[in-house]
Amino acid sequence: MASIAQRCCPCENRGKCKSCVCKIRGCNNCMNPLCQFKTNATVRFNPYAGRSARNVRADNQPSVNDTMAAQARPENVSDELECINLMAAVDNMSQDQMRAVLKASIAAGPEYMQRFVMGQQQATGQVSGSSNSNVPWCSCGVCHIFDDPRMNICCRQSPCITSKPEFRNLCLRHDVLEVANILNWSYRTNQDPSFSMSTFRNQAYRNFILWQQGRLGAGRRIPVPACVCRTVRQRFPEPNGQYTGYHSAHSDSD
Repeated sequence: MASIAQRCCPCENRGKCKSCVCKIRGCNNCMNPLCQFKTNATVRFNPYAGRSARNVRADNQPSVNDTMAAQARPENVSDELECINLMAAVDNMSQDQMRAVLKASIAAGPEYMQRFVMGQQQATGQVSGSSNSNVPWCSCGVCHIFDDPRMNICCRQSPCITSKPEFRNLCLRHDVLEVANILNWSYRTNQDPSFSMSTFRNQAYRNFILWQQGRLGAGRRIPVPACVCRTVRQRFPEPNGQYTGYHSAHSDSD
């Protein structure tokens, strides 16, 4: 029981210390039966990172992320129109033409196309936007329950934050993550970067935190919402299906 209690509160003091994660962000059905902040209620307020410097609106002025979204809107609209046109083109193809296009897509990105062809992973765009009744603390409808209670937090946005164009551009685009990873590795290690699936996932989480929280500084880590983790894993799946999970600033990560 002590190990379970410690997962909720490092001092095992039932959420009374200042470092208890359940006291800081609220408890949503964590695995500690002694937690005094325990609740199964679905939270639909206080969005994730709503108080960060990038999301706070001061003096009725748009936040930093509001401004970024507005500036990126023309490109996002253009991408949506291009997607519509491509889907219309697919509708007009014969079966032989579709097979040829699919094979060309596989040749261009075999790792990405594997989940569609083999049916091992659900396409990110097909995740339901309705409330997930199997996850009582989820209000966006995309979250998944993880074994680590620190990862069981929701973005508390409707629609889910993973449906935003900014999220897709910053956290799911292969080219954006690859360049960010090159910069990160060059700055930290002065070595050639790795381009494994775990590397892309870690960079996606870094980009998400920078987008929503800003730079946290050395020794600080914040779990990303479960919906974000689920979507990133769907985009960059581990071949063996084994994932390391969340790590504190004082432990190793994949």
